[in-house]
Amino acid sequence: MASVSELLKFRCTGCGNCCKDPLLPLTDADVRRISERTGDDPVDIVRFIDRNAIDMDDEPESFALLRQGKRVMILRHEGGGCRYLGDDDRCSIYGARPLGCRIFPFDPRFDKKGKITRLKLIQATDCLYELDGENDPDQIRKLHERYEAANAAYQEKVAAWNQQQKARKRSGRAAQTARDYLAFLGLLA
Repeated sequence: MASVSELLKFRCTGCGNCCKDPLLPLTDADVRRISERTGDDPVDIVRFIDRNAIDMDDEPESFALLRQGKRVMILRHEGGGCRYLGDDDRCSIYGARPLGCRIFPFDPRFDKKGKITRLKLIQATDCLYELDGENDPDQIRKLHERYEAANAAYQEKVAAWNQQQKARKRSGRAAQTARDYLAFLGLLA
């Protein structure tokens, strides 16, 4: 097992594999940022998948109750990868990319003083990385905190939505659609 200091030397080689294989859960803030940058309709940015299509059993609070069942919102793939992956295997929305992309491949843990106590690389794809780079632990901590805060804020919205949908079902009405969910999140005009 590699040490924290070894893994802090992670350097992306630009293979693009992380944009081809893994499915990336999104928050409403991610979708808003991408839509503002690209002008793309949020409906075209996202896809909703069930728990069989993604390993998120440890995050049930990310699943929205929709008419077709519980679904998680992910970044849409087209042609074998992220719809924003260029022909050169580079991100075409790099400045607006989701926070999950920004923290990838790091899975850090910190103590109360903000020091890294554990660092793992997420093994979601065949990453052709090198260990000759430099990564600032403070930057990783700040990004991790930002990522965690965005997920917590989003999950509160998911919980409010799910309560509304359960109330609809109790009153004999069907849960609403994915489009209604995007409108609830304030992503549709």
